[in-house]
Order: sequence, then structure tokens, then C-alpha cells
Amino acid sequence: MVGWRLNSGLPALRVYQISTPDRYWYGAKPEKILSIQGDKADKLILKISDAVSRYPWANEYTVFPGPNSNTFPAWIGLQVPELGLDMPFRALGSGYAD
Repeated sequence: MVGWRLNSGLPALRVYQISTPDRYWYGAKPEKILSIQGDKADKLILKISDAVSRYPWANEYTVFPGPNSNTFPAWIGLQVPELGLDMPFRALGSGYAD
């Protein structure tokens, strides 16, 4: 989720499949905050996909206080509590979804 897409009339939220789910972002190394595998992951995929389709700020982006790229996973975590997602305190914008 990036705000610059809005300048072109596109949604800030873009859903796509990539071969590398976590990669460097503007020089910052990714940090894994959650890992779910196997049967539990299989059971959560549909719930996560449904939550993504209902994301209320797909066409909005504000660095602070949000909604921003941290708001998105925080909101998904609220919609799918079985994830057990606990966003780090330093993830500015994650509290926007509360």
C-alpha cells in the first residue's frame, strides 16, 4: 500500500502475487512479525482474502496518522483475530485501525 498511486487515480491498495513476499523497502530490511504455516494457514487464507476485499481505506493514504501501509495489516489483524497479529509499537499508523 503506497500513497503515490493515488496521484494517478489508482487505489492506494494493490493486491498481487509476488515470488518474494518480504523484500527491502526503500533500503529498510523487512522484519518478520508473524509466521503461520500448514493447515492453520490454509484455513486463514479465505478469511484474509475476504478482509482484504473489505478494507475501508483502499483509496486513502496519509503518512501520519494514517491510513498508511501499517494500517493495512493492523486492520486485517482486527478482522481475522485468529492470526494473532500484534503490530510493533513503532509501526506508526497501525493504531489508526482501532
